[in-house]
Amino acid sequence: MRLFGRKQRAPRRKIDREGWIAFPGDFAARRCTVIDISEGGAKLQVDDPRFTRTQFELRLSRTDPGRRCRVTWRRGSQIGVTFF
Repeated sequence: MRLFGRKQRAPRRKIDREGWIAFPGDFAARRCTVIDISEGGAKLQVDDPRFTRTQFELRLSRTDPGRRCRVTWRRGSQIGVTFF
């Protein structure tokens, strides 16, 4: 929906909790902090964004099946992802 020419985003919820970044085909998962989340994406705090690939699965626990993500922006140690 557009309001005065601007696209309206889905509401975000601040959750500030531990999450896991898992890469398809890799055994290990990297820890991250999920700062906020919405239906369409999330903002994450990562140790080193240079080692975060463009696509991965975001898990909210080690056993969670996860959601497929694509990195849309990077600022310092924070990254924004879109779910697909």
